[in-house]
Amino acid sequence: MTAVVTALPLDEPARFNPGQLELLCERIGEIGAEAEVAAALDRITAALGRLGAQGCPVFAPGLRPLVAQIARDAQLIGMASLARVAGDVLSCLDTGDRVGAAATLARLDRVGDRSVHAIWDFEDVPC
Repeated sequence: MTAVVTALPLDEPARFNPGQLELLCERIGEIGAEAEVAAALDRITAALGRLGAQGCPVFAPGLRPLVAQIARDAQLIGMASLARVAGDVLSCLDTGDRVGAAATLARLDRVGDRSVHAIWDFEDVPC
């Protein structure tokens, strides 16, 4: 029997859902949406920093709430890739998949960094 090894790309692009930003603008106005995006980006950046700084072990007590916050904030401001990857981490944590959780945490760090930098490309998109 031959083992199959799949190579996963490490340069996954950040994907956005501009419709989420439009909904946010419609719901709370352009000024409120700008403030909410800035606050969400601050929370995401801080959470990703805590994950990286701690070398957060899989199944650490504070890991799930931290990743859940990233997922909520990313969804709120249309960071589709980041929200999806954070959801994948949560799924691994829920099923007790330590290897999957470790891999998706590393992916969360990569996608998070790209997503935070890329969202500034949308900075001038009007509501």
